[in-house]
Amino acid sequence: MFVNRRVELKVLHSAYESLMRGEKVNVAVIGPRRIGKTELLLKFKGEAQGVVPYLNLQRIGNLESFIFAYTRELLYEIARALEMKVERSGLLTWDDLLILSAKLDVDKEVKAIKDGSLETLFEVQESILEKTGQKAVFILDEFQEVLNFKGFLEIMRALTEKQKNIAYFISGSAVRMMEGILAPKNPFFGQFRRVYLKGLPKEDAIELAKITLERAGVEVTQSALELIYKLTQGHPFYVLAVCRRLIEEGFEKIRRRDVHYAFLTELLTEKGDIYMHLEYVFNESLSRAYKGPVHKQILLILAQEEGLRLSEIARRLNKPTGEVSNYLKFLLRTDLVVRQNERYYFADKLMRFWLAKTYLGITELELRREKFLEELIKELEEKYLRVKKELGLAKEAVVREKMREIFGIDFKPYRRGDVEFDGVAFGDKVYVLEVKWRSRPATYRDVEEFVRKVRGEFGSAEMFFFSKSGFTEKAKELCEKEGIRMLKPEDLGTR
Repeated sequence: MFVNRRVELKVLHSAYESLMRGEKVNVAVIGPRRIGKTELLLKFKGEAQGVVPYLNLQRIGNLESFIFAYTRELLYEIARALEMKVERSGLLTWDDLLILSAKLDVDKEVKAIKDGSLETLFEVQESILEKTGQKAVFILDEFQEVLNFKGFLEIMRALTEKQKNIAYFISGSAVRMMEGILAPKNPFFGQFRRVYLKGLPKEDAIELAKITLERAGVEVTQSALELIYKLTQGHPFYVLAVCRRLIEEGFEKIRRRDVHYAFLTELLTEKGDIYMHLEYVFNESLSRAYKGPVHKQILLILAQEEGLRLSEIARRLNKPTGEVSNYLKFLLRTDLVVRQNERYYFADKLMRFWLAKTYLGITELELRREKFLEELIKELEEKYLRVKKELGLAKEAVVREKMREIFGIDFKPYRRGDVEFDGVAFGDKVYVLEVKWRSRPATYRDVEEFVRKVRGEFGSAEMFFFSKSGFTEKAKELCEKEGIRMLKPEDLGTR
């Protein structure tokens, strides 16, 4: 189900329009599973007028299958754009593709692809598009799967970088792997505009829940809607799962306790959609681990107590630190675990809560016990939903709101692993905001560290630096050199 992603959809359409003008823009859509990446891409595909092939790489078994499927989708979409009558279900073999290619007058090119290699495919596609007078945006979903094909990234980059008639929208649920593909020293560094999908904003998540429940004739209070958002953190799949559970339970008017019960039932019992989703993510993440049982044991230790050092985990496993360090390096690549200040944590607090509780074998009958439910809710809020209320975070929110009012840039807090920014916005470019709310001026080192982080994470971005107490002279010089917009309270009216 597609839910409102106005900003992200606008980025995709803007990139498509750029290609039509002869300005190639590639886009990478990155986010966890079931957050809405595929729905976003298919929504764009449905709205775009032209050649937009789509291929999910999780369904591709080997390189030969990829070459055939890629060629089929490209030819099919070109034929549709030219208003030819063709059915995808009729394109099952190379002979079928050769018949279609003859109608398109590109049979020579398709024969070359059939008898050639991956290099041939990427070389020849530009000629096919030129002959048919088309430009294409090719959507490659679950793009991290290409890492199974040796040399794929190098070949694709070398042969498609200068092509004028095709751009790529890629997406991936393995966040660390996708960021590795786009990282410095790798072929695609600097080649893709990144769009990160996270949970829906509060207003959109509440609207989604309200519409879903009201369509089923269920009355719901604003307080209950806000609780749905709080529990799900705006994850559209979780919002819909909780709403479906509330509808199935037959509640006529939703109370807060009903929301808690529905959420915990979805999360902690095997019939729950959230349970099945987290179980899939957990098992999929560990599927490539040779020492699977040991990795699972480490995660169970962290589920009970986060923030442990390597030596503490090794001691609990009764194994050498060098051996455990290798296990942890694997877990850091799975999106399950992050390391901060030499301590290890779950990347997803809900995953931690789920893992800790489901291994206790909680039943639906237990969830119906009032006291047990209350204890679970208390622990959930303390371990998963605890919100920091420090002054700095509150002031950051004020600055972000003022930036939206004055500059029209909707900054959101940003965190990925060890990297954290006070505000990031994605539009025609990446915008990054740093906030220093303290009694001394921002220093040269403050600005230097900010620039380093931005370049390491995004390559390039438009940078804003807000400092409550202004800037030292050297900090000002560095801001001017790096093109950073300096802001003080009087600039935003935040005194």
